[in-house]
Amino acid sequence: MPARGHGTAPLFNPSKPRELPRYFTQLEFLFASCGVTKNAKKKALGICYVDYNTSEQWLLISEYQPYDDSQPALPYSYDNWKRTIISLYPGADAATKYSMADLDRIMGKAACTNIKTIGQFANYYRKFYQVSKWLTDSGQIGSLKRDHFFQNGLGPSLWSNIQHRLSIVKRDVRPGDPYTMTQMKAAAEFVLHGTNTSMNGTQTPGLYA
Repeated sequence: MPARGHGTAPLFNPSKPRELPRYFTQLEFLFASCGVTKNAKKKALGICYVDYNTSEQWLLISEYQPYDDSQPALPYSYDNWKRTIISLYPGADAATKYSMADLDRIMGKAACTNIKTIGQFANYYRKFYQVSKWLTDSGQIGSLKRDHFFQNGLGPSLWSNIQHRLSIVKRDVRPGDPYTMTQMKAAAEFVLHGTNTSMNGTQTPGLYA
């Protein structure tokens, strides 16, 4: 197993709880590569790569004990210990990965940005798609509501140009009927063609940034 801080060592930042499952995935890949099979050793290594405060918290979880693998594994197995850890970080559990509030924040941020370039639009689209795809797949939002949310994030100026473009290329859509997210994306890319492709020249970190 690599030493903590090595380039191949798994990393977890407690301020980014959604990355916790990836931390465990990377850890378990190393377990398989290095032949680590004992529950006790897996848990010991699991706390080895996190910061001091996080390791202290994970050590106090009841499933961490007993350390002796000669004792019955359940309920002290590595898997149970990992499951308990994930439950402590809202957003880390796949069943509660995103919410409508997440989608609302992305939409609101984009609307306030007043999208003017293809780079800004692409940044909005990627983040919106990431969350809305999960919400639609899990049945928490329908396609019509999703498309309405997406439109609201475009802002009045860009939406006016998109609407004009769609009125030309989508003549079969009746007045008042909604356009799909795919249609709006194509129109946005058309009207913003030739504008700056970057986000103010820098990468924008985080889902809501």
